[in-house]
Amino acid sequence: MQWAGDRDRLFPKLDDAQIARIAQRGERRSVRRKEVLWEVGAPRMDFYVILSGTIEIVQPMPGREESITVQGPREFTGDVDLIFGHPAVVEARAGEEGEVLALRREALLALVQTDPGLSELFLRTFLQRRAFLIAHGKGDAVLVGSRHSPDTLRIREFLSRNGRPYTYLDVESDAGVQQLLERFGVRPEDLPALIVRGRLLLRKPTNLEVAEQFGFTNAIDQDKVQDLVVVGAGPAGLTAAVYAASEGLDVLVLESHAPGGQAGSSSRIENYLGFPEGISGQLLAARAFTQANKFGAKFAIARSGGAIRCRERPYSIELEGGGAVKARAVVIASGVKYRSSDIPGVERFEGAGVYHAATHLEEQLCAGEEVAVVGAATPQGRRWSSSRAPCARCTCWCAAPASPRRCPVTSSAASRNCPTSPSGSVPGSSRSRAAVPTWSASGGGTTRPARRRRGTSTTSSS
Repeated sequence: MQWAGDRDRLFPKLDDAQIARIAQRGERRSVRRKEVLWEVGAPRMDFYVILSGTIEIVQPMPGREESITVQGPREFTGDVDLIFGHPAVVEARAGEEGEVLALRREALLALVQTDPGLSELFLRTFLQRRAFLIAHGKGDAVLVGSRHSPDTLRIREFLSRNGRPYTYLDVESDAGVQQLLERFGVRPEDLPALIVRGRLLLRKPTNLEVAEQFGFTNAIDQDKVQDLVVVGAGPAGLTAAVYAASEGLDVLVLESHAPGGQAGSSSRIENYLGFPEGISGQLLAARAFTQANKFGAKFAIARSGGAIRCRERPYSIELEGGGAVKARAVVIASGVKYRSSDIPGVERFEGAGVYHAATHLEEQLCAGEEVAVVGAATPQGRRWSSSRAPCARCTCWCAAPASPRRCPVTSSAASRNCPTSPSGSVPGSSRSRAAVPTWSASGGGTTRPARRRRGTSTTSSS
């Protein structure tokens, strides 16, 4: 696999002093040639520093495997799944005989909590490796679906927002899809279909079914009494989890969709404290999620709280879908539910032409098409009104700006064919300020702006 200059950043080498500090919590052991250190989907994996020899990182695929990299002396293995406790997305095996320094996951967590230098190096490298795998579709799942299917978009968004690398195959445009469908016995009515680790087939899976396959719900322990249960993993919920876990409390976070909430779906956040240069919502959520896991907080994704029994101690939080967890204290950070559009019949097109978001997924769906953006003065709207937008033609509507600087299309209208509607009116809407972003969100927080297909496309941005 070609790394194109990313090699040193993704696979840094440790010096003698760093290796000595790691050795205090690990053990040296020899490895045999072709010895498997962990398999794809392994529920647990160790952390390795290579002292001699090599370790191959490979991605098994149906009928074959693809080499991702070969690591050598002074390099270390792993990515964020080591911190999260999620099943491995790749396989690792010894390329040749050698010696390694091995740490159990618990020892690695203790190390990153007490050694700031190694903590910064490991967490930064783990996040960068996961971002690389996501960008190149190197994971343990293959999603087969259609760009016109709301369920396909739902699963793609769920996997992307939860940082799970996967390969997407479109039945209408990708070669070789028919052979894959025949091999697994998938019929058109079964789509979208998720193939997990080349063996398990999920037909039209729910988010909960997907989460269970990737270990997102393993933190649920109905017999244990948690010190704190946080309902919702938006910025407020993640903050509570970090503070509580860093003080040594047992913390469980329940999240119905993905960490980050509304903020996690924003392509750019420029008004968040501490980030004067701005930051993407996905990166902000990933950093906070990793930080909470670093201190030992546990997360249950696609599991949300339905009710709390307050008359008894400890509190009992009933889970939607069945079951309950117990806690001595509860923080409710479930976010808000935004109103949706009142355009008649719009619900028939949601997820299949009308979208409540303007993220990279919508960019892929809109490539080469005519798009209308509602809420063009927002950060996501500004991106769509710029020359970087992937659509063939973009029409933008925004409410009358208080100042010319608030309207993003004043400087790009000539190049992007983006007329503004000073009154904020949108065709097909009876409201005079329909350009106010329309939202659809659930507690804990997912939000997305809207778009229709060619000829009548509409996207509202946050």
